[in-house]
Amino acid sequence: MKFTVNTHEFLKAITAVDGVITVREIKSALSNLKIQATDNAVYLSATDLEIAIKTSVSAVVGQKGSASLPAKQLSNIFKNLNFDSTSLATNDNQESSETLITDATGKMDTKFKVNGIDSDDIKTIPSVSESSVVEFPCQTIREMFRKTSYAMAIEETRFVFNGLFLKPNDTDLIVVGTDGRRLSKVVRKFPKQFPFKNGVIIPHKAVREMLKMMEGKDTAKIGFIDEQIYVSSGNVELLFKLIDGNFPDYEQVIPKQTSQSVRFQKADFLTFLKQALISAEEPSKQIRLSFSSGNVNISSSNPGTMMFDHNMPTEYSGDSITIAFKGDYLSDVVKAIDDPEVILEFTSSSAPVLFKDPSDSDFVSVIMPMKL
Repeated sequence: MKFTVNTHEFLKAITAVDGVITVREIKSALSNLKIQATDNAVYLSATDLEIAIKTSVSAVVGQKGSASLPAKQLSNIFKNLNFDSTSLATNDNQESSETLITDATGKMDTKFKVNGIDSDDIKTIPSVSESSVVEFPCQTIREMFRKTSYAMAIEETRFVFNGLFLKPNDTDLIVVGTDGRRLSKVVRKFPKQFPFKNGVIIPHKAVREMLKMMEGKDTAKIGFIDEQIYVSSGNVELLFKLIDGNFPDYEQVIPKQTSQSVRFQKADFLTFLKQALISAEEPSKQIRLSFSSGNVNISSSNPGTMMFDHNMPTEYSGDSITIAFKGDYLSDVVKAIDDPEVILEFTSSSAPVLFKDPSDSDFVSVIMPMKL
């Protein structure tokens, strides 16, 4: 294998695929990138056995072939190269193939030699027929993931919480994220129906990669292939297994009625939340909202160290009540709301609290209060 490629574009390709690789101390095919040189392009692939990703970059190919190189070392090399065009050439005459990385113009006498492994150990994404995928607007999907992904769990023992639940309803799509202590739900209408009838749970790593690959793109193609989800956008392709399990009945978590409703200015509320988090005690970073006639008091404390207290005028006329929240939960949901105002609805200090976006009736978030 031998090819010449633009250094910056090749680094972008590495960055596009190496997010699926789990950091490992031992040498493994799962810590490597597969590089395939074809007629006028080079394809880069990576997998962790649950998710596979592939992208391509234009190249001048002198000799077709493939190699499997350690992703971390390859990324570090290309981040620090000081020439615009790079040559990669693989020598397969040894027990372990060796790839030579040099300045393609020959002006810089820089050489990196990287040992690889058998590239067949990395399974790439197969060709997908256009008839098996449906095209959707990227920015709507990214918005839905942004409004819900903060609420999903990571490495939770209840595996169904470790991803986003997607459920089609004709041309509507419902997306829900929850970690058992908070929940976020959003509904959007699409021009076409999604290619799966029942709800599916997309793992958090796939959610992260989809957000990254769709950034700045207009459309994405999505298909349901061999019990896996296939997604492509631009020159990046993703194929991943779904989380197997039954997602909880999220509608039961969302309160149907509340007795109080309060509106805050988002920018002001977020400013005071950030200030309160400074003095909030680890690990919960508890923030207390104390409502009284015409006012809400935002407070936090770290006993014996510091405390924060701020009164904010608010149109509230109910009984005095204090509700405690995990501080990061409050911050996450406020950031997810796009309107200049945030609506809080509640009934008691122990009942689930609703957070709403005044300009988005199809979005709702729920947080379970902490014990005072």
